[in-house]
Amino acid sequence: MQLEARVKSSIELLDIFFRSESPFDVVLAKYFQHNKWIGANDRRAVAEFTYSIFRKFEKIKFLTSKITNDFGRFFVLAYLKREKCYSISQIEEIFSGRTYAPTKLSEFEKRFLDNLPSEVPSYAELNYPVWLEPYFLKAFGDENFSNEMQALNERAFVDLRVNTLISSKDEVKNLLQKDFEITETEYSDTCLRIINGRIGRGHPIIQKGLVEIQDEGSQLIAEACHASPGDTVVDFCAGAGGKTLALASYMQNKGRLFALDKFAERLKFAQQRLKRAQVSNTFCQEITNKWMKRHEQVADVVLVDAPCSGSGTWRRNPDMRAKFKPSDLKELIKVQADILASAQKLVKPGGRLIYSTCSVFKEEDEEQAQNFLKQFPEFFAKPIELNHYNGDYLKLSPFKNKTDGFFAAVFQKSSKI
Repeated sequence: MQLEARVKSSIELLDIFFRSESPFDVVLAKYFQHNKWIGANDRRAVAEFTYSIFRKFEKIKFLTSKITNDFGRFFVLAYLKREKCYSISQIEEIFSGRTYAPTKLSEFEKRFLDNLPSEVPSYAELNYPVWLEPYFLKAFGDENFSNEMQALNERAFVDLRVNTLISSKDEVKNLLQKDFEITETEYSDTCLRIINGRIGRGHPIIQKGLVEIQDEGSQLIAEACHASPGDTVVDFCAGAGGKTLALASYMQNKGRLFALDKFAERLKFAQQRLKRAQVSNTFCQEITNKWMKRHEQVADVVLVDAPCSGSGTWRRNPDMRAKFKPSDLKELIKVQADILASAQKLVKPGGRLIYSTCSVFKEEDEEQAQNFLKQFPEFFAKPIELNHYNGDYLKLSPFKNKTDGFFAAVFQKSSKI
């Protein structure tokens, strides 16, 4: 594909995204399924080009604020002119109207490009919805605000979690060093970081179960659970099973590990990954009232990796900010509280409940933890004690920790109930 064809595909993808409620990765996957003629290299180029637009989303949204239709086309035009510094004549060459190219520029579009505002508000420059400003300021404070917001717009490195059930960091490093530049990370003993490229899920090292793609911060949440061989452990919102796999390795395939989810279909991918990783102590289970009643107060450890805003993962999912609304945050905070109230029933006396999010907002993190302790006084907070991190809570951010934004709190249930 020539550049003009890639640009046309990006416009089509943006138009589909703006019309749908699906996240961009779902839109992207379906688009490529229906356009199988697009080769692997072109798929990567189209995806990277479009994700680059999302990393400037609020800025481009401001520049196109007077546009009422053809949003995908005008987003691309503004991006090429302002961020890629293309001249109008260069853009005309891309928008040539040739086969596989976007249609020619109209006179209105030329005037639009010629009259783009020279300045944008700070929220647009730092790429966050203006209504979220007080939440980010509360989370990061004035001193680190700009640095943290800029870090949320950077492209994240690829982190790998080494599956210690069947491999080791040295073995994995040796296998990957011929193709990638690999480094160890600051906090997790199971993490290796690729700093000069991407690795596909079809790579042999992943297909053989030696590693999983998982941010270092996510690995630390599993570590903070302190699950031990022989424990009964519940991953309450398991989804695709990333943290389930990490918990199984800490348990050395001993004891019982339940991967739960409200929607059984979400667990299908988890089952495939568990088999590939040679995990043998895990049961995938849809959450039902019957199952919950039968397993009250049986778990040594319950992990609640709750649905959240995902604000800490904007580096990897830059499209998330595009459709997030105040009502979404309000609803999520209620859902998190309800899930915690349900999951705590599974914790036995003396057991632990770990609450985690991939959010940086205090409303979803510290305040949610404090509200839980008020509602359930039989639990008390325990400090996070890891080999390379200590604190009242696990609180990670891209600028400070070079990870995605994560939060975790550990609650222990009194043994005298």
